[in-house]
Amino acid sequence: MFLSHAHEDKVVAVKVKEVLEANGVSAFLAHKDMEVSEEWRTEIFRHLETSSALIAIVTENFSKSAWANQEVGIAFAKKLPLIPLMFGGSTVLKGVIEMYQGTPVSESNLEDAVRKSIPTINKGVPSTERSFYKDLAGVLSRLIVRWQTYKEHVQNVKWTPEAIKEIKDSFRRESEHLINLVSNETEIVINVNASVRTIITQIDIFVFFKIDFTVVYAERLSYFQDLEYKGEQVSYASQALRTWLTQTGKVP
Repeated sequence: MFLSHAHEDKVVAVKVKEVLEANGVSAFLAHKDMEVSEEWRTEIFRHLETSSALIAIVTENFSKSAWANQEVGIAFAKKLPLIPLMFGGSTVLKGVIEMYQGTPVSESNLEDAVRKSIPTINKGVPSTERSFYKDLAGVLSRLIVRWQTYKEHVQNVKWTPEAIKEIKDSFRRESEHLINLVSNETEIVINVNASVRTIITQIDIFVFFKIDFTVVYAERLSYFQDLEYKGEQVSYASQALRTWLTQTGKVP
């Protein structure tokens, strides 16, 4: 995601970047994400080439910026989604960007306006990334459903060695899927990576938790309760990440 702005509007651009990244969208902002150097122009063009969309921070300064207009032109040529955010009462779009519907933005509605732009941003996300999030959502949904199904069994069924082995094997398979997903996706958003790895760790804790079936039932009870607590942790973390994927438009 590329943020285009006039130099005078960098404070506003930083606010937009912060809202995007709080909602799981990685955003490139030239003055914030790179040092000024002789390679400045090359780096900006490189990020434009790899971006999924462009947000234009449109103020009275925007049309006067040669850089901003050039960035919009490149994004248009690449057929990226273009999203003009109109700040400071700006109503006029000039050049290529005038073909797009601008969204009026003020201090009071900035977060809401930026969040509403995320589905449009996601349209420009590469198919490999969309596939990653779809696969991730599938694994999370299976973990949630599998745990809920297990919990619904009566105690003399779910607390048998066979049932416990089955749920552990199921979680282990999904953990392997998660490991493969995060290992093969290099552009994964940092907080998604962290959440997935937390779930993998929680699954490991659940899977490797041992129950001594040789002790009397009364003593085994605490083992069963500990196991269910660990399973709940996996389910809760999976639900939280699955909900986030939906709220941020990564998946339907």
